[in-house]
Amino acid sequence: LLTGKGGAGASTLAAATAVTLAGGGRRTLAFGVGRGLAAAFGRPLGQRPVPLAADLWALEAVPGHHDEPGPFLDWLRDLFAWRNMDETVADDIAALPGLVDLTRLLALDEQVEGGQFDAAVVDFPARRHTLDLLAARDAAARSLDRMFPPRQPTMLDPFLRALSGAGDGEEVYERGRELLLRLSRLRRTLSDPESASLRLVLTADKGSLAEAQRAVTALSLFAYPADAAFCNRLLPDDAGPWANARRDDQREALSYVADALAPLPVLSVPLQERDVAGLADLAARGGQAYGGRDPATVLHSGPAPACSPNGEGYVLSLDLPFVEREDLAIERLDDALI
Repeated sequence: LLTGKGGAGASTLAAATAVTLAGGGRRTLAFGVGRGLAAAFGRPLGQRPVPLAADLWALEAVPGHHDEPGPFLDWLRDLFAWRNMDETVADDIAALPGLVDLTRLLALDEQVEGGQFDAAVVDFPARRHTLDLLAARDAAARSLDRMFPPRQPTMLDPFLRALSGAGDGEEVYERGRELLLRLSRLRRTLSDPESASLRLVLTADKGSLAEAQRAVTALSLFAYPADAAFCNRLLPDDAGPWANARRDDQREALSYVADALAPLPVLSVPLQERDVAGLADLAARGGQAYGGRDPATVLHSGPAPACSPNGEGYVLSLDLPFVEREDLAIERLDDALI
């Protein structure tokens, strides 16, 4: 998973990562949660995988005018149709920002679990949107047992039955539960440090450091495994005398960022003479970014969250980089820790 500050070049590096993986013989999917991959690859993409080269496919999970509805919208439409309600209301509800994001994540789950690919490179939106999206997915996954407990009535069950009728209510209930189960499954997949990693993309300025630190802290709080950061668009040594001052500023910022994010590795990516154009340029960019490393390798593993017994209670251990003890406040709300 790649994300970063808007405009830092995450989509280009995601495309370059996918091209590099495919070049090594892995059947690779480049998956765009938002828009950006199409521009990086220089061709239009739809909501189904499009073959780009040997072992390389790409898609953007962004609804268009002629795309088929996703499973969540299908569920809402059926729910409204059973009660002879206006289906356009279902479309309006499904278009709400948080629900659109969940629909895109269901599309990602479909591709990851389909078994067609050896690797998936996910181009997430800008960092703030990514954290909101991950939080929304976690909230949906946590709601599973409350909204759709197996073989137990809930406050939602009578509502669904009233809308759809007794016979159809069971089917609607199970389909809704299945959608949340898929989100919960995807959450487990993306937080497994042995099968997934999240890489940050930033530029060489001190303003990016605070952004990167906040991102690493938030990802650690949600237990998502960040394993590297890219420092993008660094001026090369042969940029000329006019660039000396700017290059010195970048080197100072890069050293500052690398020290602050340690032990998270920071990979340097030089600025190119022109924009990426085509798969050959993306392959070259991937080679520069990873410096001969296998992009599928986990580049850094931090301490995993743990819960261990301690007498009559338990101790929760969670690694939170860049947080001081006085910055923390903890409270319990029912069975949740906040």
